[in-house]
Amino acid sequence: LISSSVLIWMIKRSHSGLSTAYHRILLGMCIADVIFSFGTSHFNFTAPSDNDYVVWNARGNQDTCSAQGFLQSVGALSTVLYSCSNNLYCLAVVKYQTSDEFIRKIEPFLHGAPIMLSLVINITLLVKKHFNDRGGGVCYAPVYNPPHCIGYEDGEIREGFEIPCGRGDDETALLNDILFFVVIFVVPFVIGISLGMIYRYVLQSEKKMAAYGAGFEASDQQSIVTSSNEGGESSCWKERLPRLFSFFRRLT
Repeated sequence: LISSSVLIWMIKRSHSGLSTAYHRILLGMCIADVIFSFGTSHFNFTAPSDNDYVVWNARGNQDTCSAQGFLQSVGALSTVLYSCSNNLYCLAVVKYQTSDEFIRKIEPFLHGAPIMLSLVINITLLVKKHFNDRGGGVCYAPVYNPPHCIGYEDGEIREGFEIPCGRGDDETALLNDILFFVVIFVVPFVIGISLGMIYRYVLQSEKKMAAYGAGFEASDQQSIVTSSNEGGESSCWKERLPRLFSFFRRLT
């Protein structure tokens, strides 16, 4: 929460501000991380009081539990998807040397995919009652089955409790498994491939520089970015590329 807030402040105070797509993507990722942080900073007080015998500080109800789970899930999914957008943006600028006009065309998708996917998926989970507490204080279980529901059928409410056992147990519970698969496998795959392509391109450029000398270095770095007006995406990367080359040089 603190790191993302500081980064938002730094973007706002920077010379280019929000005039570059790179800063706007970072802003979206920071906002998503702030949402996730709010969803996890609950000290269990949003957990249903039905589970206070196993969860410390459980003082909420099913509504507070659903709200906490929704915020946490939206923030987590949109953050990792924005990370994908950031990597794809860097890949387009560094390796494929795309123009500012092309960046402006794809930027709506770089924002739209994280926002729309996270909202559509999690609203569906919310409507289908898939934000529940199993007894751990975190409301992210697709089905409500805490210890006191052992031996009870779905829909039954044990005496002295309020939430029915088996809440959320339907065919759409599979959506939670799909979401888990996307976050654990698909997102790291996309990020890893894009970073690998960037690294390979920079490494090849470094080898060319070593072979042909400083004259090639100047011309090659100039070819990576297209000419644009001051404050554009390409001119922004002109300042970053020398440091990027130095960074990868230290890695190798």
